[in-house]
Amino acid sequence: MAYHNYFLIFLIAVFNSNLAQCAEFLPVFMWGTSKMPEHVPALHKISQDSFKDTLLEYLKRDPYILVFTEKNLSPEDFVQSDQNGVPVFTNIQQLKNEGNHVRYLPSVQNPLGAIKQVNKPITQISISSILSSTNVPKDNIWIIDLDDAKDDESRSHMLKRHDFDIVAIYKGVLKHHDNVLVLYTANHTAWVAPDDVTHGRSRNLLESDDTSADSTSPVVFNTTDTLLYLSYDGAVWTGEQIVNVSKAFKLTGASNDGNVSLKLTNDKVTIEILVTQKQGYWYVNNITVDGHNLVVGANIYAPVGFSYHCTTSNFTTKPDTAGKVDAFLTLPGFQIQTFMNNTESFGDAYDCVGFTSIPIWSGLFVTAILLFIITFGLTMMMDIKTMDRFDDPKGKTITVTASE
Repeated sequence: MAYHNYFLIFLIAVFNSNLAQCAEFLPVFMWGTSKMPEHVPALHKISQDSFKDTLLEYLKRDPYILVFTEKNLSPEDFVQSDQNGVPVFTNIQQLKNEGNHVRYLPSVQNPLGAIKQVNKPITQISISSILSSTNVPKDNIWIIDLDDAKDDESRSHMLKRHDFDIVAIYKGVLKHHDNVLVLYTANHTAWVAPDDVTHGRSRNLLESDDTSADSTSPVVFNTTDTLLYLSYDGAVWTGEQIVNVSKAFKLTGASNDGNVSLKLTNDKVTIEILVTQKQGYWYVNNITVDGHNLVVGANIYAPVGFSYHCTTSNFTTKPDTAGKVDAFLTLPGFQIQTFMNNTESFGDAYDCVGFTSIPIWSGLFVTAILLFIITFGLTMMMDIKTMDRFDDPKGKTITVTASE
């Protein structure tokens, strides 16, 4: 009996681990010599089946496919910089300028599982084997594991080394094939926990004088009447390259008739945020990136004296009929407050997640089902009627005569 229990526990553990792996959403950076399918959404979660359909559509052109897989990867890795402030993916970001068709998908469910379902020959090999060989692989799909991490190197240095190797292999394959598709993704997500984010209605004193280029450190911007905070570097893209919103940006502000115009600028991109005060509340009316209007909606607001906070804020231009966008902006641990007298600390926070969040709705739904089952069971039990008439043991017994 004990062996059966251990076996059951093992099956449950395996099922849960497989379920967690399949539920992971990973970034996919893909490029090639041919035009990408235009209907792929830019800043939305893509299911495994949808991503597989996209690959099948692209496979109609019979491309030569290389898949580079990190052990773990996250969208934040694409905006990392080294100690000198140079982006770690410099070579990959330059591919579009060299005439390649590039597409970045920040959230794809189990991309490797989708790749393995396209019914094409697949060969899996390590990066060290590819670099030590002068022969170009001849199969249709090659999955190259980037499993050569060293114990004495930082993550940014490892990613920068992989950036160089990936582009070098890609350009080597181009000498033998005209139609090539490359995908860069991972086996697991490398989620970075924003420990310094202000949650709920708590108040933080934001003191940070660190000017390093570490993309996981908090970023604080302030002007005379505005305070803006990110838990780590954000990302902005305007069609050419991904730029990290870090301490290298400078925040300036100007007030005019109840409006505050904020500008986050560096030598590559300008982000403008328009804030309006009305009837005791302030609102973020508009956000533009190098002249591209991003879709904001009416959800970024708070009373005067309060701040607005969201764990991750994603803004994008309105997609065209093909689902393509011109620019996007990602702000992790985003918190902002304007019309302030003192920019040393935030006021109480209005969070972007309302009271009826997804976990709360799930709890209410399960509770409602449980109450229905209990009510139904109690009702059925109350309808059970016991016998109210019995045979008299001292009386004459019932005789049933059977005829032959």
